[in-house]
Amino acid sequence: MANIKPFRAIRPNSAYADQLVFTTMHAESVSGDLSKSESLPPLKTLLETIARQRPETPEGQINAYEEVNNTLKSLLENDRLWHEERTCIYVYEIVTKNYRQAGIWALTKLSDYTNGTIRTHELTFADSVRRLKNYRQHTGLEGSPVLLTYPPHLVINRIIAETRTSRKRTSLGNREGFHRLWKIEDEGIIKKLTEAFSQVGTVYLADGHHRLESADRLAAEQQAAGLVVYDTISSLYIASDQLRMQEYDRIVLPAKPIEREILLDKISKGFFVQKARGNRPVQTREKHMIGMYIDGKWFNLEPKEIPFNGIAAALDVSVLQDQLLAPVFGIADAATDLNLKCIGGEKAMEELQALLEIHPDAIAFTLCPLTVNQLIEVADAGEILPPKSTWIDPKVPYGLLMHRHY
Repeated sequence: MANIKPFRAIRPNSAYADQLVFTTMHAESVSGDLSKSESLPPLKTLLETIARQRPETPEGQINAYEEVNNTLKSLLENDRLWHEERTCIYVYEIVTKNYRQAGIWALTKLSDYTNGTIRTHELTFADSVRRLKNYRQHTGLEGSPVLLTYPPHLVINRIIAETRTSRKRTSLGNREGFHRLWKIEDEGIIKKLTEAFSQVGTVYLADGHHRLESADRLAAEQQAAGLVVYDTISSLYIASDQLRMQEYDRIVLPAKPIEREILLDKISKGFFVQKARGNRPVQTREKHMIGMYIDGKWFNLEPKEIPFNGIAAALDVSVLQDQLLAPVFGIADAATDLNLKCIGGEKAMEELQALLEIHPDAIAFTLCPLTVNQLIEVADAGEILPPKSTWIDPKVPYGLLMHRHY
C-alpha cells in the first residue's frame, strides 16, 4: 500500500516567485527582470547547481554544501522564502493551452520503495546516485518531487476535484501555462486521503529514479549508523489517466560525415527503408515505425524483426538502440555517449530541427512515444528500459514547494 504524509513546505514569497522559480513548461530558468534592485537568480542555481559546480574534492564539496545551507538560511531570514507553519498535503495542477493535469503532492515513506510498493522501469548510474546522496545528506533539501503514478481512485479523484473548487490557491506561470497549488490542512480530509492511498496496492515511478535510489541508500546508511533517518521523499502523485507521455528523439553527431547511401545500405540489412512522402518531417504515432533524417532527406524505417525476449526489448526505443545505434554507430549508452543527443517533449521537433541546422552532418531518429500502459507493463515485468526512453509530463518547477529534512 502507498504511505503518504503531510509536510511543512518551504515555498517562495509571492513577491519574488517569478525570479526564484523555474516556470516554463520545460522547467527552464525564468530569472526575472535583472534590472530591478534585489533581483535574484533562480532557486535551482542558488541551491542545487552551485553544488555541482564545485570541485569534486572533500574541501570543495564541504564548501558547496555550506554555501547551499547558508543561502537557504539567508533566503528564509530575508523573507524571500516562507516556511509553512503547519504540515499540509497539496493539490497541484498544471494548466497549458494543450492540457491540464492535477495530482497530490505529499511525502512518501521510503519503505514503499524497499517493500516493492513502488515499481521502477529505469536503471540508475552509481555516480549520479552518489552525488545526490551526498547532497541530501549534507543539505537535507529536496527542491522538487519524484513523480509517481497509480491507477485512478474514486476517493482521491473526488478530494482533488473538491479542493480545486476553492479560490484559496497559489498560482505561478506565464503565457505557456500556470502551476497552481491548494493546501489541504483539514485533518479529516488528510486522514481520508491517506486512507485512500493506503488502498492503492502498487505505484509506479515515472520520474526521479536517481533521487529515489539515493534517498533509500542514505536512509539505510543513517539507520545503520544510529543517526536520524531521512525516511521520506517529496512526491507528486498523478493518476495514470492524467500522465502524459511524449516523444523522446535521438540525434547522432558523428565524428566525421557519413555518406547517405552508405548508411542506408547498412540500415537496410535490418530495416525496411522508405522515403517520407513529400520529404516531410516524420513524427510517427505508429509503433514499429521510426523516422530518420540524413543529409536533407526524411525516411521511414520499419524493423524487419521484432525481438520476443521481453516486453522492453520489443519496444521501438530498444529496437533502435539494439539494432541500429549500437551496431551501426557504436553508441552503447544513450545516457552517456557524447555523440548522441536526446530531445523530448512538446517542442522536440522544433529543437531537433534547430540542432540539425547547427550540425548539418547530424542524423536524427524520431520515435513513437511510449504509452503509460507500456511503462506499467515493463515495471510489472521487472524489466528495464534503455536510458532516456520516456519523456513524461508534468515537469514540476524546481522550488515551487521544497522540503527539508533535519
